[in-house]
Amino acid sequence: MKIGLIGLGAIGSYLAKQFPKEIMWAYDIDMKKAEDKKKAIGGQFEIIGKINEGEFGKVDLVVEAASQQAVPLLIGALACCDVMIMSVGALADEKLLELLKKAAEENSTCVYIPSGAIAGLDGLKALKEIESVELTSSKPPAGFGREDNEKTVLFEGNAREACVKFPKNVNVSATLSLAGIGFERTKVKIVSDPELKTNTHRIVVKSKEADLDILVSNMPFPENPKTSYLAALSAARVLREMDKAIKIV
Repeated sequence: MKIGLIGLGAIGSYLAKQFPKEIMWAYDIDMKKAEDKKKAIGGQFEIIGKINEGEFGKVDLVVEAASQQAVPLLIGALACCDVMIMSVGALADEKLLELLKKAAEENSTCVYIPSGAIAGLDGLKALKEIESVELTSSKPPAGFGREDNEKTVLFEGNAREACVKFPKNVNVSATLSLAGIGFERTKVKIVSDPELKTNTHRIVVKSKEADLDILVSNMPFPENPKTSYLAALSAARVLREMDKAIKIV
């Protein structure tokens, strides 16, 4: 499998290390930083300065690991290859979500969304009559670029609002919304907690078939405390399992 990377931050760099033979090219808005990262990784891939159909045509899959602003680029990619989205919060934009879906359907390509920094999506997707989904995401203040001395609730509302107000911290809420009852009905609380050393997500689901109470405590990336290490691991898992004959889904 040949892979293109959009973004060489914490997750992109991790994937480049894990899949040195598969990565064909990487794009980042900061080309100098990207070249430095490539040298540090010892990568053999090409750093490209522009994204276009020609680059998409060279690979089987494009992985977006940059930001919500990069996700619209994947509409064009779907004409040539499959894509994986890490900045899932971008899909709170209904128009963008529909454009991606349409492009994938018209070209018989696929949009992959890893489970990211949480667990339990298999159970959530299996439920038919979900009554409520509540997510509490708590991180050390550094994860929000803050210096709080006491626990502070930064946001309470629905997932769509959270994706707009905290675009770098809410991919979990977007993934939950897509797997469950939608952005409007998924309730989100975001907390800055100086007592924490990990990025913690608690998911409480009520349904007629089963109740779920899931707690995930993730180590943040040292290079980027806003990113959970598990998010990168989940992306790597998807890539490794694509060609497997037996898949646990």
